Amino acid sequence: MARLSKRGFNNVVIFAMLGMIFLFNLDRFVPESQQPVSLPLLPENAHVLKIEQSGFKLERVGQLWRWNGVNKTLSSTPEAQISQWRNAVMQPAKPPREITQTEPLIAVVWVAGASQGLVYAFVAKDQNLWVQFDQQWYTLDEVRLSQLLPWRADEQEM
Repeated sequence: MARLSKRGFNNVVIFAMLGMIFLFNLDRFVPESQQPVSLPLLPENAHVLKIEQSGFKLERVGQLWRWNGVNKTLSSTPEAQISQWRNAVMQPAKPPREITQTEPLIAVVWVAGASQGLVYAFVAKDQNLWVQFDQQWYTLDEVRLSQLLPWRADEQEM
């Protein structure tokens, strides 16, 4: 067994501490992989109060949902619409220039406990549905704009 002086032992302790600090912070030194992450369209466990788009609304009334501002019979139901919003998944994507230059359709989702609504900008183009949320662009797979906003089903989808 090697004998260390007090000074030598202090150096061992210092280097051991530096090694531990390095190990505990190793995740900061290694770059994270930039793999795209899919996100739900609505935050998980969010208590949605209302979805607004132009003069149309889908709003919660007790345990049920109702449309406000819709003057025609729709093929969907309010419950089916909110279900589509809850089940939709956004995939990060880089949109082509024509998507970013197209005037989007704005929808605002009001969630309990939030002072401001969640703003979604939708652009439907070539069988794809693009959505801008929090300054990021995403695509929605297996979802059509007419499912999220059924009052627009009769109108031409951009």
